[in-house]
Amino acid sequence: MNILTIIVFSSVAGIVGTGIGGLIGVFLGERTMRTVSLVLTFASGVMISVALFDLMPEASQISGPYITAAGVLIGVLTIYGFNYWIDKATQRVRSKVKTHDTLPSLYHQEDLIIKKTSSKKLLRAGFIMLLAISLHNIPEGLAIGTSGAVSINLSITLAILLALHNVPEGMAMAVPLTAGGIGKIKTLILVIFAGATTIIGGALGILLGSVGDTVIALSLSFAAGAMLYVTFCEILPQSVLMEKGRMPAMFSILGILVGFIITSVI
Repeated sequence: MNILTIIVFSSVAGIVGTGIGGLIGVFLGERTMRTVSLVLTFASGVMISVALFDLMPEASQISGPYITAAGVLIGVLTIYGFNYWIDKATQRVRSKVKTHDTLPSLYHQEDLIIKKTSSKKLLRAGFIMLLAISLHNIPEGLAIGTSGAVSINLSITLAILLALHNVPEGMAMAVPLTAGGIGKIKTLILVIFAGATTIIGGALGILLGSVGDTVIALSLSFAAGAMLYVTFCEILPQSVLMEKGRMPAMFSILGILVGFIITSVI
């Protein structure tokens, strides 16, 4: 598969998916908080399906379970390191906001659960979220690019599922930015820019995919690990804080089922 095709697939997953979410967030604003929570948990289920039913089995088939497990661990640790750097760079400290005691690493998202806060704090939260999602989108593109070296159907499946996942991410960025005073057009441009980093990962993935089977397997499992970390350590805890109760878990299960059906059919 040539690099131009991968760029197109990555653009669909990143720019289109995130852009649609940004449009929804811009026009609905703070009223989307409950919706963001439920759609985020649905998207988390889709991501789990991508990792468990597509990326990891494909990597294991290519290079075995040990290489796959190593790649997943590297992906988890890498994204953990990104988030640690974000928290360190923004010099966040624990506040009086009620959060999960076991998840202090959510400092960089904690303003998103404050209903009554200043425009300055909302603006800061939006830009931090923008940076975090820009980094998270690179492994997504990596998954699309690397999978293209294995199967075009797998690459198409990932592009579709990741586009669905990026819709609520675009909403999560747009809501605090618009509430913080950024204009609608500028917000959309920023959100689309964050989604465009998927193209970087896609180009890197197609280059790595041409190196060899072991590199392909490591890249696929790395992307799976990155997605699993973002899902279990970021999206699900934050979504529960935004919308308490059983509904977030139910929507996550629904996302897993939908993702499973899509990955099985395509």
